[in-house]
Amino acid sequence: MKLAYKVALASVLAGGSHVVVAQHTQAFTSGENYYHEGVELFDRAKYGAAQEAFRKYINLIGDNAKTADAQYYYALSGLYLLHPDAEQLILNFAKTFPTHPKTALANYELGLYYFEQKNYKRAAELLQLAPTHLLSIKQNKELEFKLGYSYFATKDFDNAKIWFDKNKTTGFREDEHRFAYASSYYAGYISYRKGDYAAAKADLKVAEKNEAYANIVPYMITEILYKENDVYEVIRYGEAALAKKPPVQQADEIALLVGDAYYQKADYKTADKYFDQFAEGKKTMDPVVQYKIAFTDYKNNNFKEAITNFKAVALKKDALGQNAAYYLGLSYLKENNKQFALTAFDQARKSDLDKDVTEAATLKYAQVNYELGNFREVINSLADFNKNYPNSSQAEEADKLLSESYFGSNNYADAIRHIESLEKKSWRILQTYQRVTYYHAVNLFNDAKFPAAVAMLDKSLQYPYDKDVTAASHFVKGEAYSIGQRYQDAINSYGAVFRTTQNAKEDYYTKSRYGIGYAYYNTKQYDKALTHFKAYLDAVKPSNPNYNDATLRLADTYYVSKNYNEALKLYERVLSSSSPDRDYALFQKGVINSITGRNDRAAEALQEVISKFPQSRYAEAAQYQRTLIDFEGGNYQAAVKGFTTLINNMPNSRLVPNALQKRGIAYANLGQNNQAIADQQRVLNEFPDSKVASGALYSLQEVLGAENRTNEFDTYLDKYKSANPESDALESVEFNSAKNLYFAQNYEQALPKFEKFIVQYPKSSFVPDARYFLADSYLRTNRMQEGLQRMKEVITENRSEYLNRGIQRVADLEFEAKNYPEAIKYYSRLRDLASNRKEQQTALTGLMKSYFVTNDYAGTKRVANELISQGNASLNAYNTALLYRGKATYAQGSLDQALKELSETAKEASDVNGAEAHYLVSEILFKQKKYKESLDKSFEFNNRFSNYDYWLGKTFLLIADNYAAQNEMFQATSTLNSIITNAPNPEIVEEAKQKLAKLEGKSTPENQQQQQVPANDTTGQQ
Repeated sequence: MKLAYKVALASVLAGGSHVVVAQHTQAFTSGENYYHEGVELFDRAKYGAAQEAFRKYINLIGDNAKTADAQYYYALSGLYLLHPDAEQLILNFAKTFPTHPKTALANYELGLYYFEQKNYKRAAELLQLAPTHLLSIKQNKELEFKLGYSYFATKDFDNAKIWFDKNKTTGFREDEHRFAYASSYYAGYISYRKGDYAAAKADLKVAEKNEAYANIVPYMITEILYKENDVYEVIRYGEAALAKKPPVQQADEIALLVGDAYYQKADYKTADKYFDQFAEGKKTMDPVVQYKIAFTDYKNNNFKEAITNFKAVALKKDALGQNAAYYLGLSYLKENNKQFALTAFDQARKSDLDKDVTEAATLKYAQVNYELGNFREVINSLADFNKNYPNSSQAEEADKLLSESYFGSNNYADAIRHIESLEKKSWRILQTYQRVTYYHAVNLFNDAKFPAAVAMLDKSLQYPYDKDVTAASHFVKGEAYSIGQRYQDAINSYGAVFRTTQNAKEDYYTKSRYGIGYAYYNTKQYDKALTHFKAYLDAVKPSNPNYNDATLRLADTYYVSKNYNEALKLYERVLSSSSPDRDYALFQKGVINSITGRNDRAAEALQEVISKFPQSRYAEAAQYQRTLIDFEGGNYQAAVKGFTTLINNMPNSRLVPNALQKRGIAYANLGQNNQAIADQQRVLNEFPDSKVASGALYSLQEVLGAENRTNEFDTYLDKYKSANPESDALESVEFNSAKNLYFAQNYEQALPKFEKFIVQYPKSSFVPDARYFLADSYLRTNRMQEGLQRMKEVITENRSEYLNRGIQRVADLEFEAKNYPEAIKYYSRLRDLASNRKEQQTALTGLMKSYFVTNDYAGTKRVANELISQGNASLNAYNTALLYRGKATYAQGSLDQALKELSETAKEASDVNGAEAHYLVSEILFKQKKYKESLDKSFEFNNRFSNYDYWLGKTFLLIADNYAAQNEMFQATSTLNSIITNAPNPEIVEEAKQKLAKLEGKSTPENQQQQQVPANDTTGQQ
């Protein structure tokens, strides 16, 4: 406690004492001298000496009542000396002399004591009991302030305000009232706290006149002006405050308020100056402040800084974060970074806290996607735009984007559903509908969903706005019918292409020539097939992948019509090429030369097939035909040798019964009747239902007669009759009954009938096929083990017309069961027995995949290259081969070569093979740390393959990895959040969650700006 206060108070107290003493008439005694000495010493703040004088006086007088004043001074001196017993002495005095005038003064002094000890609650209790009428003006002013401050410190702001308001008034010289400015300051602060800005401002401006508060008050006044929305006064006062020397306290906060005032005036240039002053040296800021700084940067075309600041706010899950994300997107657009802009707009549109921003961000997201060719995303984002924003001023723009995106969209199913749901459809929308239904049909076709493709093409053909699309629809419809062997329907569809497109040079016109040619060829209308194959060859170049195949089919039509010279010319043309079907052309060359009597040339050609193409599916036929020339030329010894070669070396050949029958005749002509009888008997024993069985029966009868063994003939005649019953025989009826159930897909009902038939008619010619149907029925009813065993028996028996189908089924099942060595075994056999290129390519595709999963990458590439050289006879075989060649190279670690091969695949294939290849290209670039190239390639995926959800999800996971690798955490986390929200594949979602958890473990927590409040002035004196 300051000495001046104590001296002044002592004077008052001493004066009171003299009044009391003056009432006594007796002269001063020596005891009274001690008392007066004590008062004099007390006035001079000699509290120790004064206390000693008062002690002598009290002891000398010895009267408790007469020494009351001395006891009071004694206790008060101890209080000033901070004696530990002084407080209790004062309290004892008040208790002993409750009516004594000095008891009231004791409350005042003790209240000041408690104030000094910062026990504000007790100080307030005592100071409010002080006798203000006994105090001087200065003492009253001190009491008012300290009582007010005690209430302030105990948060009793209402009472504090009363005493501060009383204390701050003047009417005397300022130097006599040291608490006026402090009271104005605290009264102003309390008014500010209550929102009474006018009163607060008036008080604080008084306080500002005092140098103790001159540097403290400006921030509060500026903030009051700001809260009063007086932006002009904020600027005037705030700039003046910032110009003061020395600098005022919280100058950065004043700069923020001045900057914000300029911000509200849209004076972004000046706002930027003050925002920079505020932000200097700060690592973290309040999100609202950082947003305004970012927006100011945006308005000043300082987009890089705007991006930095918007990013810090954009991840907040509130309206401010939504706005920040939207303007972050706009800033990225200004920097021509459309992919990053997409992520920001995507985040903004997914929040509906600010509807206007949601609408604007949705449209921007769609616009940028459209510019990038992400048409599927445009459709998804605008699908419900008109519903969500029925009165939007941007409705026309949204409809335009939506309509134009349908043209380039791969998300055809959703596009179709959306268009079909529209109540009103403009001609433009219907024109789009024609296209998207066609494109969707093509995808269904590529996925081998042919009936669904035809149904979708019929939808497209309802709106023939675009003739090219109409022609294409008829063509694809023809292709679907051809694959389904509905050749007459295929012919009608191909014919519609000719009626729609009159220009013979049009692509689908030419392709339809090839398709309709095959349809006529398969229905044995060879004269019509000839016309179209010829027209097709006239329209395409030899480099066309189907050129050689069409040449062969045209040659075949000439062959059937017995125009052998023209047929031979065309077969020779194929032989001079690198066609994989040269073995067939060579075989046909041999057959024609044989027919036209040029046996030497025929034998030479057929022998060339056997020697040059030993694995050819025509090798056994060539062997047979080559031997037949010797046989028909009477060279029976050579014929026996040739037929024996076929029978021994190709025991599974379907020509074995023919070779046996012909060899038997050759033996007979050579006079070797026993061998002749043995061969004909073998035909009737092993192949009684073959086409040559009747010839074998006739030859056997003849040879047995020559050997006088006719009694043996009846046994073989009975076998023949048993194996070749009349067409109306009961077994035929029963077999067909079971077969009809099979083809009607009533497999459960077909099973017992086939079982019964095989038992009842074990020697029937229908048994081999019945075994196949039985095995397949088991498989189709999910009795896989039984079905697989039965199907292998069919293959071992090797007599069913459906043998190759059985082999493929077993191969596929073994592959699905991951029994890859067995799968390789059966795919290899199917390849060797394939009756056409499509069947062969199916076998090669399975073989290639089996090699790949067993890590035989060299074998994978060998088969893949063979498939690639053959073109695309089997649906998607070419594309699959391209993919697996690249995957094998990738697995071998040759990244550059794999990149080249997989890029070719992605370019060529528009199916799932292309989708996987495109992803792998992006992945390889990522592994090579070519992050920009990887991102660019990843973003291209959505343009072509967005309907393949799994690979789309994998691609977006890779995009997030690329962002994380470049430390673009906002982009990475936003991408992963989008995957988690939208991806339909659970596996992809789970992977995204794992990646997000790892990223969030590296991120820093949100920072918060602390609110500034006035510092407590615990003494009230500055």
